Amino acid sequence: MDPVSIFFFALASIIGIESNSIVSQKATITINPTDRTFEIHQEDLFAIIMTAEDSFSVEDELRQILEFHKNIERKNTDSLTVEEIVFTLNDEQLNTTLKGSYFDSTVLEDAGIYLDKITKDRFYLMNFPDWNIRSSDAVLKENYWSWPVDKTVTIIMEPFNDIPDEYRQHRRSILTYWKQQTGHQSE
Repeated sequence: MDPVSIFFFALASIIGIESNSIVSQKATITINPTDRTFEIHQEDLFAIIMTAEDSFSVEDELRQILEFHKNIERKNTDSLTVEEIVFTLNDEQLNTTLKGSYFDSTVLEDAGIYLDKITKDRFYLMNFPDWNIRSSDAVLKENYWSWPVDKTVTIIMEPFNDIPDEYRQHRRSILTYWKQQTGHQSE
């Protein structure tokens, strides 16, 4: 699973999504370990749709995300709380922002972020060059991004900058699906 999907759907057990196909071109993840809050801003939501079944999967996944706020019980687990998922339009792309809080830093492990088990003073995220990770708050040392446990960090990921042409031709914006499901009219 790619990092953008991991961050956006680390909450899948709450939302009830078993597999995901919606990803984003760019994700900006901000984690405040002092307040134990997170915000994930995803730009240009899309999916690779090659078959009718892929299209149905995307529709179902988006429906589950849109229905999420109707079920308050799903917003909380023992480890985290999802406060909101907000969709916004920017020209012809659909963006989303997810905000929440967590109760224990071990929940971040589902998103690939680990606390140094010995010193407990730093978080680590493995660097994968294809993910195009950058941050002005974290330091890339060897193959890991690292930041102190008492500082807010913002990490930007763009893992789909170089998708192969064979998949690029099947790249579809989620905007059309979102408009259909929300009844949003084109201006």
